[in-house]
Amino acid sequence: MRLFVEFTGWQNYAATQFAEAEVDEERAEAKVRFLEATGMVRAYGPKTKVTEVRAEIAVQPDVVKAKSEALAAYAKRKLTKVVYDNCERSVFVVSRELSRRIGAAGSERRVNRWTP
Repeated sequence: MRLFVEFTGWQNYAATQFAEAEVDEERAEAKVRFLEATGMVRAYGPKTKVTEVRAEIAVQPDVVKAKSEALAAYAKRKLTKVVYDNCERSVFVVSRELSRRIGAAGSERRVNRWTP
């Protein structure tokens, strides 16, 4: 049971880290969208082409940096998800083993009660 409790605690910790990674990723993506939108508003004129404006915005240092941060947040979320899934599988393995042992112990005790 101690092992089960310990794995459950680690699973809870991993779930919290995963949620934080999801929030960080969404913030990073929102920052990219904001920078791209403000760049569009500033650069767009009556005779400019949208594709040209998008290309100019894509190479701006702040947009490049924001996209890099978004990619790092995505990678962190993916790696944190792996840790969470591993913890979850470990909890299920320990839970099944506990159930098996408890079930076996129960039938053995019942048999032993009726035999001298």
